[in-house]
Amino acid sequence: MAEATAGVLRPLPAAAEALADEVRRAAASLARIHLRGAGGWWPPPEAPADGTVLSLAHVTHVTGLQPADLVVTAGAGVMLDRLAATLEARGVWLALDPPGSPSRSVGGALATAAPGPLAARYGAPRDQVLGLAVVTGEGTAVRMGGRVVKNVAGFDLAKAVIGGFGAYGAIVEAHLRLRALPAADRSLGWSGALRDVSAAAARALAAGAAPAALEVLSPSLADSLLGADGWVLLARELGGRTAVDEELLVAEQAAGRGLRRHAAEGAAPWRRWQEAAGRWPVSLRLGADPAAWTDAVALVAEHCGTAAGVSVTVPRGTVRAGFDALAPGAVRALRDAAARRGWPVVLERADPALRDAVGVWGALTPGARRLADALRRAFDPAGAFAAPLFG
Repeated sequence: MAEATAGVLRPLPAAAEALADEVRRAAASLARIHLRGAGGWWPPPEAPADGTVLSLAHVTHVTGLQPADLVVTAGAGVMLDRLAATLEARGVWLALDPPGSPSRSVGGALATAAPGPLAARYGAPRDQVLGLAVVTGEGTAVRMGGRVVKNVAGFDLAKAVIGGFGAYGAIVEAHLRLRALPAADRSLGWSGALRDVSAAAARALAAGAAPAALEVLSPSLADSLLGADGWVLLARELGGRTAVDEELLVAEQAAGRGLRRHAAEGAAPWRRWQEAAGRWPVSLRLGADPAAWTDAVALVAEHCGTAAGVSVTVPRGTVRAGFDALAPGAVRALRDAAARRGWPVVLERADPALRDAVGVWGALTPGARRLADALRRAFDPAGAFAAPLFG
């Protein structure tokens, strides 16, 4: 099985062909297919009554790493921490910082498309991907996109698969965009009441501050990351030492008035952010207007109660809230209220019962739902992949 691109016949990875055979066998037996990566994000896989689990944890190749090209090809089962170590040894890094354990897989991070704080500058997970190798629900292995920055043929299809939670196909490998390792990595934070922190964030943005990450943390998260009391506005900058100092000075001059200052070096507090957000049994991600993120935080509290933690990527308006448990009715009520503002609510993580009851996406606008259904008919016409997009 191969792909013809610009007159050159390129073989698909052997893992894609092997997985395609497994998918065809499962589909022929009418078994629902539950895809799994490292098993570190969804609850541990169990033998489902309605089908079979197909794991990609063994697809761990890392190839084509040329630091000058700033591109690497990684199998879906490669753990993010292992990939990061390999890249760091060659002087490059990947701007992918989803919540969860460092042992999350590349395929799982892309399937859920969960952005981390670095999305403020570098964009969501789909912005780190140049191309994919995917197996569809009919057992067909295909390539989407390419391996070089200028080759974007079919990239829109790859964007659809990323964040599809496995509904549109099994991601087997990804061609990923890299960046040179920065000389400096610094963070500054300012703590206080939510009202004051919100005003500080607005001042920082109005002053033109554009750090690599600009995150607001609820008191529980702020305490675990920095030992800070109250809400925290936390800025991170990466790059040359002079540029890092200048960018954080802009943020501090705008944001720091009347708030308590906290300094941190390196990536440690942000790794703790990933681990803390990854411990929430239920995680919701709400896409609000950047200027109205405080309204979104209040909306979550109104319908879902007190969260175990809240984190806001201020420049994007992304509000992430974690809970020990949630009832389906609470998720539906939040989605209904958010929809009136045009804000989607994604169920990033939950137990199977809650996922099945409300779906990871929930209700979409009629146009978006028609597109989602059309994509699923194209990539998985028989509904082989057990991905509960809608409740």
